[in-house]
Amino acid sequence: MAKATQNPIILIELDHDTRQTQFDRAKTWFDNVLLTQSSCRQLVEDTVEKIEEPHMKQYLAEMALQEREHEAKARELFALIGREPSDVRQLLGQVAGKARQALGDFIALAGSAKGPWQDLHQVYLSNYNSMGAFAVAEQLGLALGIPAIVDLVFPVIAEKSTSQLLLKEYVLEMCSKSILYHEGF
Repeated sequence: MAKATQNPIILIELDHDTRQTQFDRAKTWFDNVLLTQSSCRQLVEDTVEKIEEPHMKQYLAEMALQEREHEAKARELFALIGREPSDVRQLLGQVAGKARQALGDFIALAGSAKGPWQDLHQVYLSNYNSMGAFAVAEQLGLALGIPAIVDLVFPVIAEKSTSQLLLKEYVLEMCSKSILYHEGF
């Protein structure tokens, strides 16, 4: 009979400076989370008014409220590591949201799409980026041994995953109408 081998538990204690360096590095990523989320929120808010189809408009209006909550959650991350968020990054996120709208307009013009399809497509891409940024924050929470980070971001990732599926359906449903018939929705 084989003898079971036990692996001893090894605890590693990090000194104060090392731990603070890790928090500083996590803060830098959390600033990216705030930037991508702020950009996503800005895009969703600006896109709601461009949509005429009632069900899609209602969903995007609800998503806009959700995106505000997600942005607040992004700001809460910093307190969990004893840092302050960068207001500049949040502002840059809003500027990035406007820039993505311009990019969407350019892509639509080059691809002969009309109506708000390109805006919805940019929301789809931006939500995906933001969801990924929150997922990295979740992994940082695990690596740092701070379960409160995981508890904070896991519901955000789940909500963004649901939004991503619905956005994909809307984008794919409306692309041919926008390109072939030059119609909005």
